[in-house]
Amino acid sequence: MTLVQFLEELERSKQVVVIPSEEVERLAERFGSNVRAMGFRNKTGNGSVEIPMGNITEAVQMLGNRALAEAVEQLKSPDQFAGMLSSSSAASQLIEQLSKLHLRQFQRTVERYQDSSDPAEVEQLRLDISRELFGA
Repeated sequence: MTLVQFLEELERSKQVVVIPSEEVERLAERFGSNVRAMGFRNKTGNGSVEIPMGNITEAVQMLGNRALAEAVEQLKSPDQFAGMLSSSSAASQLIEQLSKLHLRQFQRTVERYQDSSDPAEVEQLRLDISRELFGA
């Protein structure tokens, strides 16, 4: 399987990573509100965030191996880096990449909604947009 095939399979499978609300809040305190913009808010409204695995893979590719290793260490240590972190930290860069990917996908969904003439597609896109905006 090639890398592209693997990534396409991830996208098709719609697998997600769920970050529990407690972790979302802990990360938001350390890295800012972009943490909440990395993915979809959970349907139940409990504050958790769902991130498609394809987005994580793409963001990791943008970071590179060295930065990924740094990001993992920074994310694993609860407070060790607090106060030292800046917007240039590897973890902040990963969060920023995930947030940007998610925003671009939302923008494309809105554009498709505006351009579509297929009633079934319009309804599905409306539901997707509603889920993003209201978590419902």
